[in-house]
Amino acid sequence: MNLGFYQEYDKRKHKDLSKYKMDFLKSIIVNDKLYKFIAFDNNEYLNRIKFQSLEKGQLWFSYYKFLNDKTEFDMKYNVKKVSYRTGIPSDNIMFFIATMKEIYDVCSLTYSCENYMWKAYSNNSRGICLVFNVIDYDMLYPVEYVDKNKVDYTEMLIEAYNSSPKELFDNGMLMAELPYVIKNPDNESMKSYLEKEVRILSDPFGEGILNSGNVYPKVKEDFDYKGRNISYDKCGLALDKIIIGKNCDNTLIDSIMNVGDENNIIFQ
Repeated sequence: MNLGFYQEYDKRKHKDLSKYKMDFLKSIIVNDKLYKFIAFDNNEYLNRIKFQSLEKGQLWFSYYKFLNDKTEFDMKYNVKKVSYRTGIPSDNIMFFIATMKEIYDVCSLTYSCENYMWKAYSNNSRGICLVFNVIDYDMLYPVEYVDKNKVDYTEMLIEAYNSSPKELFDNGMLMAELPYVIKNPDNESMKSYLEKEVRILSDPFGEGILNSGNVYPKVKEDFDYKGRNISYDKCGLALDKIIIGKNCDNTLIDSIMNVGDENNIIFQ
């Protein structure tokens, strides 16, 4: 792998894994603060949904196909080479990869609130920024910015299939997580590495929420599933305050302030 953090993360397996990740996260997250920008526009229906999430103290976790970056979950691997080296039929390998793509939903936050982010992620300061205190660092994953075309999963798949059942599970889980937490340095809207992103991954199948826990390729499409809301506390976060964008509409500000009054939210 042409990676830094996750290459070392992979080597450690279960040995000091959580501590290694938490130590790294604490080195980049200042004062335990994370930020989530919410954009508001002229779409009253979507605005209402966002308000409802705010009222209920929830964050949206998206199926990766509805994220802005079209390269999400791109994986480069040589299926014929994997099949030859492992004896596993190519169809089985592709089924395994397609199933992995369904496992997680993702919520993105940033560990730094920068002025340029207001334009890109808050509709030119017409939205808000939620400021969170991190309660559980183990819920978080740092995002590593690399050229995805240079990250070859072929050897990882070969190693996984040629290992014991337990090692196959461990390697399989890493491969399921990895495409969500590495991103190309550039995307259509802005240079991705400027996002300073961390992510939370959620498994609706492990919790039995979707299809009674049964996962298979394109199961989320079959159920017209786009994602779900999860309460802040279950994300390992606590809302500290809300920053209102300088161009936020006065009517929206009044609605947001009403939500804040009902939930004892601090504003800035």
